[in-house]
Amino acid sequence: MISCKKTYTSENCQRDYKAYATSNLQKDPHNRRLIVTSIRSPISPKSTPKLRKIARNEGLEKIWLWTSVQDLGHWLDQGFVLEGIVESHIDEKTLASLAYYIDQERGVSKNLEAEQKVLQELTKRPIKNLSPIPDAYEIRSLQRKDSFAISGLLKEVFASYPSPVENPSYIQELFSKGCLFAGVFHQGKLVSMAATYPEREWQGYEITDCATHPEHRGLSLTERLIPELEKEIKESGPYCCYTLARATSFGINRVFYKLGYRFQGRLINNCHIAGDFEDMNLWVKP
Repeated sequence: MISCKKTYTSENCQRDYKAYATSNLQKDPHNRRLIVTSIRSPISPKSTPKLRKIARNEGLEKIWLWTSVQDLGHWLDQGFVLEGIVESHIDEKTLASLAYYIDQERGVSKNLEAEQKVLQELTKRPIKNLSPIPDAYEIRSLQRKDSFAISGLLKEVFASYPSPVENPSYIQELFSKGCLFAGVFHQGKLVSMAATYPEREWQGYEITDCATHPEHRGLSLTERLIPELEKEIKESGPYCCYTLARATSFGINRVFYKLGYRFQGRLINNCHIAGDFEDMNLWVKP
């Protein structure tokens, strides 16, 4: 297996990332985790020993499991811990995000006190209406032709990223899978962006890839982009949106709080982003 511990910088790593994707199971060597989806095609909790063996053999430190809340107790009995809940009004379906830590240290938050302070501070500032965006900025939907600009912005903003976004062909593949992107341009250059990925297992969408160039922060650009994406999603019918936000970032958590998302849990050391493994806050808009 190709080692991808830092970033996906080679075509081999790109192929490795794709090869592990199955309907229920995805080995994610870059983030050192095994992702298991047990929703539409449930996996028996009794398969936990097999999942542990796969993770250990591949040098993975965490098993990240999505399952229906009805099966929650059975997975907890197998040693999984509950990290988040997604409550959706669609079919009254409630999903649980669980974790099993092969490496016990991976399950220990390094910044818990700071992360709790972020949540406490969110509600202290008044929510104000956005002022008009300056004339020099333009918001529009992004297309496949913007893949190089998307890749470039994400590389510039993040020292590392959970997925191989530095490769424009990967971005183009996301467009092919129905992912939606919106961006803000300044003098013809992409300076802020956000995206939404459809969830195949349920009628949900992940809001992700939120990035703003440092020179253009302070204008609430992400806060303007997310409602644009939600409008596009709404055209497809009933939906539920969620996001995983870096738990130590006041700014991005504040954005989702202001937009009506609810804090529904924290995924410990869930992915490698901005140069290290970080906890991710789960925010949900049912």
